[in-house]
Amino acid sequence: MMWRVLLHGLALPAAAGQLARSAAIGQSALPAAVGQLARSAAAGQAALTSPGTWVVALLRWLLFAGLSGALGGLAGRGLSRQYKGTAPGPLPPPWALRSSLLGLVAAIGLALVAAGGGSLAAGLAHPLAHRLSSSTPGVIAIIEVAAFAAAAALLRLRLAGLSVLPLLAVIGAEGVRAHPEGVVPVGGALLTYAHLLPAALWAGMLLYVLRAAIAWRSHPSAMRGLVRLYGNAAAWLFALVVATGVASALVLVPLGSLLTTAYGIVVVVKAAIVAVVAVLAVAGRVWLRHLPAAGAGPALVTKLECGMLAVALAVTGLLTVLTPPAAPSGPAAAKTAPARPASATAGPRSL
Repeated sequence: MMWRVLLHGLALPAAAGQLARSAAIGQSALPAAVGQLARSAAAGQAALTSPGTWVVALLRWLLFAGLSGALGGLAGRGLSRQYKGTAPGPLPPPWALRSSLLGLVAAIGLALVAAGGGSLAAGLAHPLAHRLSSSTPGVIAIIEVAAFAAAAALLRLRLAGLSVLPLLAVIGAEGVRAHPEGVVPVGGALLTYAHLLPAALWAGMLLYVLRAAIAWRSHPSAMRGLVRLYGNAAAWLFALVVATGVASALVLVPLGSLLTTAYGIVVVVKAAIVAVVAVLAVAGRVWLRHLPAAGAGPALVTKLECGMLAVALAVTGLLTVLTPPAAPSGPAAAKTAPARPASATAGPRSL
């Protein structure tokens, strides 16, 4: 027993010294951590006050809207054709061509931003082609321009089935551009694919089904059947979007940065919008229990759901031009620049 007491007595000073050294290290690291947090917050504020940030965010929103309208519109028409009842009239054509052209315009705008070194005005005045071919954002911009152009051409030739392939190429390019890819190589791109594809299908399908329901509003039973088809598919898409969105947030935003950085606050805003969309979707399911009057059209809550999804896409566009708090590690660190707002780089990354 005595040797145990002796060893214990000898160990206590060593442990106390180690504890003191750890406390000293912690005290020296604390100012550095606080400084890093302050720099992240300052970078976020600088990005939000930069006019270039909002221009690029608008272009990203238009690109996402074009992708959703084209890919989701084609999927919505395919879904509506599964209606088993007697169709009271022809289904409206999807807005796939005009949506692809919208995405093409947005992709060209983002390519000009990359050619202008992060400025749309500089890209319009003095575009430098070598900036497109010598940078990852520039190459991605070229791929997206070519993909939307190919999709529009195929749709113009009435080859809607083949047009899906270049639209999927846009999603592939977005996965490489995305923030999660910079933090978790390969896995981050896969996470973006699993998030962006169901999100685009969800928004585009809802828009198409609303148009079809309005076209069939004189036949309430058929209209309700269309909305019910969408509701069943949207439930699975919503689950995928939420699951992958939460996973992306966990990768990109440490819990302590959720309310202390611009990126974290915008993530919270987007989560709140998605929650509102979920409530509206549930209200729409309740509406399906009652047969609406002829000519009434789809429920107001379903129309509001479509509008809120458009707002969610806009917030997503803003997220793409903000730098997330999580710093990339390894080779990916060279692809992102946390010390500068994303809008100052040649091409913003997406969520």
